[in-house]
Amino acid sequence: MTTAVVTVRGEAELVSAPDLATISATVHRTGPDADRVRRELAEASALIRAIVAERRSSLERHSTSGLHVGPVFSGRGGQRISGYRGRLSTELVVADFAALADLIAAVSALDGAQVDGPWWSLRPANAIYRQVRIAAIEEAKRRAADYAAAFDATLGELVEVSDLDGSIGAPRMMKAFAMDSARGGGEPELDLEPAEQRVGAQVTVRFQLADD
Repeated sequence: MTTAVVTVRGEAELVSAPDLATISATVHRTGPDADRVRRELAEASALIRAIVAERRSSLERHSTSGLHVGPVFSGRGGQRISGYRGRLSTELVVADFAALADLIAAVSALDGAQVDGPWWSLRPANAIYRQVRIAAIEEAKRRAADYAAAFDATLGELVEVSDLDGSIGAPRMMKAFAMDSARGGGEPELDLEPAEQRVGAQVTVRFQLADD
C-alpha cells in the first residue's frame, strides 16, 4: 500500500531595523584638458580619503565605485573637442548611524560633490534570516498537521523540505535623498530615519501521513 504524503508551503515575514546605510559620493570636474581633470579628481579623492580616515570607526567598508574622464564635443556636427569632464564615485557603507549625517555633510561640502542615498540594508549574517526560515518551517508544519487531522491522520516522517527559488531576502530600500553641493541656500534638513527591512521566506515541506 502506498503511503500518503502531504505537501504544503510555509510562509513567513519578519521586520528588522537595518544594519547598514550606503551612500554614494560623486565628485564632478571639468577642464580644458584631460590631465587637469584627472589631477583635480585625484585631489578630490585625497580629500575623501581624509574624511574617511577621520570616521573609519563608523564605516563598515568603502571603495571607489566609478571613474570617468572624457571629452566634451561641440561645434558643427559635434566634431570639435572643447574641453573635458570627469567624475569620481565612492561608495561608503556606514554601520554607525549616529555618524551618518556628519559624514554626508562633510562629503557634500566638497566642491562639485553629489551625494546619493542612504540605501538601508541588512548584513548577510543577520540572525533574522535564520529566524524567518524557522518561522516559515513552523508555519508549514502547522498547515501539514491541519491537513492530516482533516483525514483522521497524524504527521509521520519528514520526506522533504526545500526553499523556494528566491524565497528569502530583504529588498534594498530606495534612497532617501540626493544632495548636490552646487545648489544654493542653507543647509538642508535631512530625513535620515532608518527604514525597516522586511524579510520573507517560503518553504515547501512534505510529510508522510500516519494513521491516527
